[in-house]
This record gives sequence, C-alpha cells and structure tokens, in this order.
Amino acid sequence: MHTITVIVPAHNEEEGLPATLESLACQTVRPDQVLVVDDASTDRTGEVAASHGVTVLRPPHNLGSKAKAQNYALPQCTTDLVLAVDADTVLAPDYIETVLPVFDDPGVSVAAGTVRTRHTRTLWERGRSTEYLFGFHWHRVGGYVADVGGWPASMQLRGGAEGIGACACVATCHHLWQDAC
Repeated sequence: MHTITVIVPAHNEEEGLPATLESLACQTVRPDQVLVVDDASTDRTGEVAASHGVTVLRPPHNLGSKAKAQNYALPQCTTDLVLAVDADTVLAPDYIETVLPVFDDPGVSVAAGTVRTRHTRTLWERGRSTEYLFGFHWHRVGGYVADVGGWPASMQLRGGAEGIGACACVATCHHLWQDAC
C-alpha cells in the first residue's frame, strides 16, 4: 500500500484553507501526512492550519511562489507519494482512494485529477468553468501532444479522480526530487 503526504502551500489563505483541510480530513483514504506551508502570511493562515491538526511549516521569509513553497516542504515528506493541493481546493471525498491504485503500475510517476469550479450559478462562474476546462485540460494535453510530435505509444491516460476548485497532482517522491534538484 502506498503512503501519501499532502503539501498545501498557503499565503494569506485563512478564508479558503478550512474547506481544503476539511476535504482532506474527510477522504475515504486519509493522507498519512498533511503539511501546510504558511509562506509569510500576514493573516491567520498558520493558526487556521494548526487548528486542524496538521503540520505547519513557516519559511524564514516569503518564498515568492507556490512552487518554491512546495519544494520547501519536500524534505519533510516521509511518504512515497506527494499530493500538491492549492489552499482553495476542495477534493472529492474519494480523490486519494481513486488515485492511489494508479501507482501500482511502476511506469506511473505522476497522476492528476480534473478541475471543476465549485459554483456555476452566475454567467461569470459558468465562464470560468469553461475556461478551466479548456485552459487546464485541453491546452495542457494539446501542448504536450504538440511538444512530443504525437502521443507516445507507451503513454496511457487514466482518469476518474476529480477535484473541485483547482488542480491537484500526485507524484512519486523520487520523481519530484529529481525535478526539484
């Protein structure tokens, strides 16, 4: 069975963070470790995270990007998989349960769910939902296909896990460490 750490980079996210942490606490398969990187917030982000019983990491200064905040947390990961989640993301309750079995295949290093907006009541919200569909998915896939000159024969796309709010991606620690160094 795989073990998984969730990294949540957060800068001034006291309002959105509770829903994110509650969605992690309600997973049908709970993460082994949750790390919130309070990246020099001036609000109560760190206090909110601590009140949910997760590990809060505080860099000595603002790191300047979400990627740098995620990399800051990597040395604290004690699991074989890492799930990066935005501080305003609400995962489907079975997200982790659905994505973990994908890593039983030794050829898989990264897996991601789909992005859906939480609210689609107004024209603006529906427009953003459409933008996410095309911006996050079709553009990403189309760009990859163009970059490699077509789908590689060894590549298999596997779906099913869905997040609500923003993209979540799970990767093996080995893969992340190679890219971060």
